[in-house]
Amino acid sequence: MSEANTENAVHSPPASSARPSDEMLPFLNNFHDIFTTIGVLILLGGMTVGIVQLMSGLGIDEGSLRWQMALMGMIGGFAVVVWMLSALLVGRQRRILPGIVLCGAFSASATIVLVWAYLQFLQHGIGITEIDLESRFANAPDDMEFGREAVNYALANIPIWMRITPLIVGIAALLPVAMFYFSFRLPFAGGLMGVGFATLVALALFTFDPYTVGVYAPTVMVAIGGALMLAGIVFDARDPGRETRLAGTAFWLHFFAAPILLSAVLNVVQIGWTLDEADFANPENLNLMAAMASDSGQAMQMAVVALTVIALFALVSLLINRRALIVSGLLTAGISIAVIVNQSGLEVPAVVAITLLTLGGIVVLLGAAWNPVRGVLLAPVPSSGPIARIFPPVSAAEG
Repeated sequence: MSEANTENAVHSPPASSARPSDEMLPFLNNFHDIFTTIGVLILLGGMTVGIVQLMSGLGIDEGSLRWQMALMGMIGGFAVVVWMLSALLVGRQRRILPGIVLCGAFSASATIVLVWAYLQFLQHGIGITEIDLESRFANAPDDMEFGREAVNYALANIPIWMRITPLIVGIAALLPVAMFYFSFRLPFAGGLMGVGFATLVALALFTFDPYTVGVYAPTVMVAIGGALMLAGIVFDARDPGRETRLAGTAFWLHFFAAPILLSAVLNVVQIGWTLDEADFANPENLNLMAAMASDSGQAMQMAVVALTVIALFALVSLLINRRALIVSGLLTAGISIAVIVNQSGLEVPAVVAITLLTLGGIVVLLGAAWNPVRGVLLAPVPSSGPIARIFPPVSAAEG
């Protein structure tokens, strides 16, 4: 072997062992990401403890305006430091897992400051106080029951700047995530931005017609989950080879869409597409987990529906080659299997064992037969063209 060839063999990167159909991790580059993330978590934890210590040492009355301003100033400084770390670790070094942590920390801290600033604007800028609100509702009829008339009466007496508070909170939560995504193009931030945008649309509708949105809350949640899943499919279609950040963003859109859509469908099964006044009067009826944990026939029905929806998720996952939909529903699938097995009257340890064996066996078999099953399902689907961009074909090189 020549000297040049020897040098190329030494310095060329090793070939990846991943097969063409294997999804690359959109949240981890390598172990250095984990190492850096540990350091980031320790640093952020130290900053949080430091803020608590500084606030306790200022000697300002807790809860006063000066105290709040000092706290918001420190949280704002925290956000600035997080942004600077993001510029280094995400902007320059493209560290994905640390970027996820930093994105969450920056978004949360910036949202807190923005929402606090708006609340101060309401109180000190517009002059909306608790006494003012009480005076507006002093002449409210005592016999008015909950319904559209009562909601419209309340809206007529609430100042417009206070009425739009839910919308402002949605914008305050979306803006930092959007800043992070457009600055660093982190796929996780893109998926989170999709959730924020869908939520903002729902909050905008709630701001202008809270009664209708409240009554149709189950339907609204189904629409939000469906919109996120559709957005994920669109991003996947733009990058069928799964080679760019578009595919990473699609992964997170699917990951967030699955639990929202699954829980929304279960809520529809439990309470229907709309709520009625009895549901608002007895909010315990809306407890989804309590309904699934009960021994009633409704729990059995919901468990069967949950497994049916998860099976549909699995089918869609196979067709679009996305495992995130299945992963997001594993917990609910386990609970559903346990509910069904529990009907046999077995002891708790036996129910747990059968549930874990069943769920684990299904996941392992599905993982082992992923590509062969995809090959069967996609046999009638064209291997090129617009349809193939949505349903990526199985390569002949894949096992």
